[in-house]
Amino acid sequence: MASSWPQLSAKAAAEGHRCDIDLDLKPRWDDGATTYLIRFDLSGFKKDEFKVLVDAGGRLTLRGQRPAGHVRVNKALQLPPTADFDKIAARFDGKMLCLTVPKLPVAEMALARMDEAKEVAAWETEAEKERSEWDRGQVIAAAVAAFALGVVVTHKLLSAKHV
Repeated sequence: MASSWPQLSAKAAAEGHRCDIDLDLKPRWDDGATTYLIRFDLSGFKKDEFKVLVDAGGRLTLRGQRPAGHVRVNKALQLPPTADFDKIAARFDGKMLCLTVPKLPVAEMALARMDEAKEVAAWETEAEKERSEWDRGQVIAAAVAAFALGVVVTHKLLSAKHV
């Protein structure tokens, strides 16, 4: 497989030219039955020249810098919600970085979706309760206004009879 890495020419390197290059890596995704495989071509990098980080939200970040040629890489991507972020394994053969990301078991995904649905239902119930209280307040305000209007009309009628 041909490398997609830009290289300094031998003449430019010999003359001491510095060339900072930020690489935009394109990951290769394979979606298996139980895992996702993500591959990055890191030709020219050594294992200690890059890091792979995954945050709690499933954002995977690959950062690295190769001193020779001043090549940098900073790639971030969002893992699918079905990925098990705690069990990611990585293998680097000197050229290709292969990340194995297991998928959550179907039962765990169903439980996660049920928990999410419960949270949404609780939020909707709370919102409905607030709307109900607001509606009740409107009914009370209308009743008070009707009572006040009735008192004013009765007063006018009674005072008109005594004139």
